[in-house]
Amino acid sequence: MRYLFAVAVAMVTLTGPAYSQLTMQNNSKDPLVLKYEREENERKENENAYNETMKRLKGQPPATAKSDPWSKVRPATDSAAKR
Repeated sequence: MRYLFAVAVAMVTLTGPAYSQLTMQNNSKDPLVLKYEREENERKENENAYNETMKRLKGQPPATAKSDPWSKVRPATDSAAKR
């Protein structure tokens, strides 16, 4: 009788974690599917943000003033003429 009880306890102890893993797989999605869904959502959000920015920029008038970021670095005279 003890032997049967010990075998039954051992079977329950060993099959418990396997059963819990089996039930977890049925309830959740595959990690790869979750990754693809997250990437798709990020791509859609980026595209929407880009389109909103482009609409906002199209509504603005073009810049009339020309800017030269290198103006303070260049010498005042033309150095190409000296060569």
